[in-house]
Amino acid sequence: MKGMDAMLANVTRLEVEAPKKARKSINKGAEIFAKHLKTDTPVDSGALASDVQTGPMKASTGRFEKQVGYGGKSAWRAHFPDKGTKKQPAQNFSIKAQEQSRDEILEVYAEEMRLLDD
Repeated sequence: MKGMDAMLANVTRLEVEAPKKARKSINKGAEIFAKHLKTDTPVDSGALASDVQTGPMKASTGRFEKQVGYGGKSAWRAHFPDKGTKKQPAQNFSIKAQEQSRDEILEVYAEEMRLLDD
């Protein structure tokens, strides 16, 4: 966990020292996650996968963030196939998308940190 703690500390440093680069990294990370979420979402009618969206940049908590998920037409039902019901097993595609995106997103932040240190 030491490596992850150091990376999170560096992300905070990036937000403080270079907010423009931090926003750029967050936008890239959100797009990476959205791409994986769209790919991993099961296709029945295709409505869920085609409704993956990224929200606007927010900084209300003092940290930059951007939500990625399903739009209003699909959001209410996305959790049924993802988390499962008593008649349907959980598919956990949101967790799978997070795991697939993790290293790619961390590399985006690492690259911005290298540019910050130059």
